[in-house]
Amino acid sequence: MLKKASFLILSFLFISQIGHGQEIKIPLGSIVDSIPAADTTGNSFSLYLPQDYSEKEQWPIIFVFDPKGRGRAATQLFRTIAEQQSYIIAASNLNLEKDSLQNNIKKVGPFVNQVDGMLPLDREQVYIAGLAEGGQLATALPFIFNNVSGVLAIEDAWINTQYLNSSNKFMFSAIACDRNNSMNTLKEIVSYMDQEDFPTEMNYYSCEKEIEWPSVDVIQNAVTGFTLNAIKEGSRPKDLDLVRTLFNEEVAYAEVLRRRRDYYRAFEKLQQIEEKYEDFDLETDLKDRIRDIRRNDAFREQRRNYRNATAKEEESQQEYIYFMETDVVTANFENIGWWAAKVAELEEMAEKSNGAQQKMASRLQGFLDVLSKNYYDNYVNSAADSKTKIFVSILRTIFDKKDPEAYLNIIKIAGHDGDHQTALLYLEDLLKTGFDDMEALYDIKGILDLKISEPYNDKIREYLGEAKYYKAGN
Repeated sequence: MLKKASFLILSFLFISQIGHGQEIKIPLGSIVDSIPAADTTGNSFSLYLPQDYSEKEQWPIIFVFDPKGRGRAATQLFRTIAEQQSYIIAASNLNLEKDSLQNNIKKVGPFVNQVDGMLPLDREQVYIAGLAEGGQLATALPFIFNNVSGVLAIEDAWINTQYLNSSNKFMFSAIACDRNNSMNTLKEIVSYMDQEDFPTEMNYYSCEKEIEWPSVDVIQNAVTGFTLNAIKEGSRPKDLDLVRTLFNEEVAYAEVLRRRRDYYRAFEKLQQIEEKYEDFDLETDLKDRIRDIRRNDAFREQRRNYRNATAKEEESQQEYIYFMETDVVTANFENIGWWAAKVAELEEMAEKSNGAQQKMASRLQGFLDVLSKNYYDNYVNSAADSKTKIFVSILRTIFDKKDPEAYLNIIKIAGHDGDHQTALLYLEDLLKTGFDDMEALYDIKGILDLKISEPYNDKIREYLGEAKYYKAGN
């Protein structure tokens, strides 16, 4: 579409909100934040209409879900994509971390329906993207709304294979940080969806320990998959100029990877691009680029290291699964030291090694964290004996040293069983993490004798400066 920038700068729409009877001024090409949801939740959302938007046409849309409810920031990431590939962007301000997936689904349903009622959406081009908890939500919504054409899950996803509908196929695109254990989970989902003949795509990015959105170019490469798939299916006109532009940008991204000397990822990206654009009438011969990388000694070394790390990772995962199951069933406290040593070994490897081995160590740390959390959740509120419950709680403190729930649970069970020495030991370990919620320390039920004891209050006073029953213990 031709863009008349001088005119569009002054363009805006007045959109009536269903249920509110109010009109909202929506400038074209600008993010409008905090649009109130037309329900009783008190939530809001951000909206972006590209500069060539027209009410006379039906528009593709991407619903975006950030786990912390940062709608405006999430919309900003998709802004360039919206302009280039002609998408409306609507991002919720709902904090998904504060509630369960089931409740979040209920909360965002009215938001999706509200935007649908406000704007002329193309029902064949409805896409959902999300990070972490937002990725779980994005993959769950196609089971609620049957006209979702694509899902972009970043760092997490939720798939119920029993309810996948082969007559309602959507494109599943995943983006994973290559140092997080979630990468393996997303790869498994992509593999399964691919076997079920759903269109799929997998992209990667580098990240620190904190889960955050990838860069705009990585997101753009993923959304390009939606655009190309829509063209293949006839939902979009075949704009070869746009396709050529998208192709060139993905090739340029592969070149960035090559210049960073990330030869293995550059090689994988070029192979993906070849497959991605093979159905279009373009000259997309990348054989020379791929051949040049293949001849590079550094590429061969990276590929060898990657394959070795992958094999080692799979072997370690199976080992951890077997040993943890055995230790939990027998509540083998003698092996607590072995697990602590494994954690220290992986931490040192992640800190001092580099490349594939470093990322493998980081992923294995995440794998053990998830594995121990699963055992904790399954046993701590079950009919298992107190010895097993303390064991799984201690495991949690090894793999997640700052998880207060596990420490508090140990204090509760040990205190209830009269094992005050163990309770006091883990009370101090909890306080050493910086935990300062005094009320939580005194809200533990069933251990009144411990809570009013002198050692318990002395320890709390030592770290927090005061204690609720300090005088009572003297």
